[in-house]
Amino acid sequence: MTMWRYALVFLAVAIGASFTVTALQTRFDSVAASSAQLMVPAMIAALVEGQQFARRNGRRPESREIWRFAWGATTVAVILNVALAFGGQGYLPEFEKLAVAWGFPKQFSILLGLYAGGYLICNRYFAGLGVGNQLSLMKDRDSAE
Repeated sequence: MTMWRYALVFLAVAIGASFTVTALQTRFDSVAASSAQLMVPAMIAALVEGQQFARRNGRRPESREIWRFAWGATTVAVILNVALAFGGQGYLPEFEKLAVAWGFPKQFSILLGLYAGGYLICNRYFAGLGVGNQLSLMKDRDSAE
């Protein structure tokens, strides 16, 4: 599983979702954003990585392989979350909420820890889901031939 691809998918989904939510809020004059929006990039990036693993290896990852991926991807996600919080000022409202807590180190650490826990769960679960889906798809193709 490749951390570069994970990071690129994470960034594309995070930025795309933020712009989409902002456009919808502006267009319909309502609040569509949610803290769950922060987990969606990790979910999709982990799903993609799980699918790619299954395509490349044709098997499920061993427990230590998927957990190693989940911890590494969580580290990448947290770093990108902080980068988006401070780098996306004015454009990425949900990610900016972390930057608001910057002046209060304890609150910042707690928020970052909560996000990290969410990312770890999402990365582990959705990578496994991606593997399972891809292996089922490959099995169905093989049986159809």
